[in-house]
Amino acid sequence: MKRVLSAVLLGASLSAAPAMAEVIIKGKNTQDVQVKGAVVNAAVGAGSRAKQSLASNVGTVNIGGDNKQTVDIKGAVVNAAVGAGTKAEQALGSNVGK
Repeated sequence: MKRVLSAVLLGASLSAAPAMAEVIIKGKNTQDVQVKGAVVNAAVGAGSRAKQSLASNVGTVNIGGDNKQTVDIKGAVVNAAVGAGTKAEQALGSNVGK
């Protein structure tokens, strides 16, 4: 548990919110993420916010072609929000937005 908490705190200090953008996919698109270890997404402290996306399209998404999104994790995925008003969002191999 101590290692997981350390990883959460480290992830919180390194995390940054991805920019919301317009994503238009007209042809073939392949997003492949392979993680051998851990993926950490954390928001720590009052009002903190953390967002993380792996093999994901984030924003206004319009897919008119072939879209393949694959996430292969050999380990752990941690999504944590610690503290009043915190929010942690994580997208794995998905389309997030409008």
